[in-house]
Amino acid sequence: MIALVIFIICSTFISWIDIKRSIIPDRIILPSIVLLAMVKWGEGNLEVTDAIAMAVVVAVFMVPIMFNMNFGGGDLRFGAFCALFLGLSPLGYFIALAGIVHLLIMAVLRKREFGFAPAMSIASLAVYGAVHA
Repeated sequence: MIALVIFIICSTFISWIDIKRSIIPDRIILPSIVLLAMVKWGEGNLEVTDAIAMAVVVAVFMVPIMFNMNFGGGDLRFGAFCALFLGLSPLGYFIALAGIVHLLIMAVLRKREFGFAPAMSIASLAVYGAVHA
């Protein structure tokens, strides 16, 4: 339960920064990852598969970086943060839903570019809610 609260607080703050500045600062995301890992460990919910989930997201999210598609290291690390929160099992749903939500946000706002952190936050919480309902 504390991991959920930590995720909501951190992802809201990071999403707000990404919307305002189009950046996800390492000085915020890296301590957030450590804090979430410590909380999950304290709750007895940190598993080896969480590290695998983070590695999968990093591998998948490297593709847009390699093709220079306006996707950066902050997005990569925030995706790993979301994967740590969700775990391995629902990861495919998270990745797909984050892409769909991002496209919907850009369509509604009629923008060609928009921070990806809000879409990942929404997708993470939606997937978490579906899995834990």
